[in-house]
Amino acid sequence: MKKLIIVAVFAIFSASSAMSASLTDITPSVGISFNNAAFAGEGNSRENNETGSVDITTDEYGAFAETYGSIFLEAGFGDVISLGIEYVPSGISSPTNTSRESEDSSVGSNGSGNSSVSADFEDLTTVYAKINVPLGGTYLKFGFSQVDVVINDKMASGNTYKDVDTEGYTAGIGYAHEISNGFSIRAEVMASQFDDVQTDNGVASTGNRHVVQVESMWGAKGTVSLVKSF
Repeated sequence: MKKLIIVAVFAIFSASSAMSASLTDITPSVGISFNNAAFAGEGNSRENNETGSVDITTDEYGAFAETYGSIFLEAGFGDVISLGIEYVPSGISSPTNTSRESEDSSVGSNGSGNSSVSADFEDLTTVYAKINVPLGGTYLKFGFSQVDVVINDKMASGNTYKDVDTEGYTAGIGYAHEISNGFSIRAEVMASQFDDVQTDNGVASTGNRHVVQVESMWGAKGTVSLVKSF
């Protein structure tokens, strides 16, 4: 989050210096958005045995879709550039993945050997620049995002996995249609990528350590927003 704040402050001061905008040139806006998104990534699982060497390796590619709401604040500098910050208050949840240990008779027949894991992406926050282009209400949008990844795990072993966070960049194109009294409607499509993340079960490498890494994470979303400018 510290890096996100630094980026936001730097962007605001850069735009203010470049445009030398007076207070009367700044147009504040607030908005609420409905997002329909898809996310994907490649997961790598490495399990160590008691000797510390990797015993089991699993590579999987997964994707899921989610709808969620977001809110944003924006400041327009003149007629071309706007800077804003968007926040997702509800979080985004991945599907739950359940293992099949209970099918092994050595684990037990009551299903108690099952392990399940899912992830919640919380406090997704994006600082962005919106640049109007001379094509009606068309605009380009570029941003930097940060999100906390909360691991929801119920492991047969009783071990837990540490939460992590990640960050990345987003870019896209949109169209804004003015209604009246400062209200407008926007429609946009955005693509994003996030840095790789890694977590483990907190066990030493010689004690059946399990490391999970997710890489090549990306997302795409379509958004409809209602905006009020002052």
